[in-house]
Amino acid sequence: MFNQNYKKMKNHLTLLLTVFTLLFTLSSKAQVYDGITQPTRFRVWVPVTTSIHNENATTVAPFIGYKQDVCDWFSVTPVAQYNINSETFTPQVWLNFNVKQKFYVLSRSIYDTRANEYRHTLSATYKLPLGFMVDATWENLYNGKKFCDTDRLQFVAGYGYKWFVANVGYSCRNKPGVIANLRLKVTDYNWLQLKYDGGTESIQIGCALQFN
Repeated sequence: MFNQNYKKMKNHLTLLLTVFTLLFTLSSKAQVYDGITQPTRFRVWVPVTTSIHNENATTVAPFIGYKQDVCDWFSVTPVAQYNINSETFTPQVWLNFNVKQKFYVLSRSIYDTRANEYRHTLSATYKLPLGFMVDATWENLYNGKKFCDTDRLQFVAGYGYKWFVANVGYSCRNKPGVIANLRLKVTDYNWLQLKYDGGTESIQIGCALQFN
């Protein structure tokens, strides 16, 4: 009996280590469930980001997304984002894949109309039992000029229970530092979110409105 339990525990630990390794290689905009696109057809997201050291350095960049489910394991979400401060329109296309709704990969194709640059970001989420999850994001995998140049790798681990979700992790490569998120659910599909980014030394407050 002991040997059987030991083998099961060893297999579970091996699986977790494999998932952590895979997510780390994918892993900075790591948020909450960052590898999963919006749960509803429409989403309005309004993030306000401010510097810890300079209160005048505040950025507001709302976006609206429209999700189209192609099949159970794949969806496409066109996104229109506008940075109010820089007056920049940034259209995006998000491709979301999942394996048995446990492991998710989100590919973001981003076009900066002001800089006339195409950028790409990859994210992943693995849902663990009992409300735990692991998220990872590789921001600026391609930054418009080069691959893996000025990119940020982030990985976070978190826990969700009823009306709140929280995670914490670390960002490495460009602008390293601690990352932490707290999401407070107002309803199942609408929430407030607070993010701390130690790498950019900034705080972000966001509001999500989602509906079909």
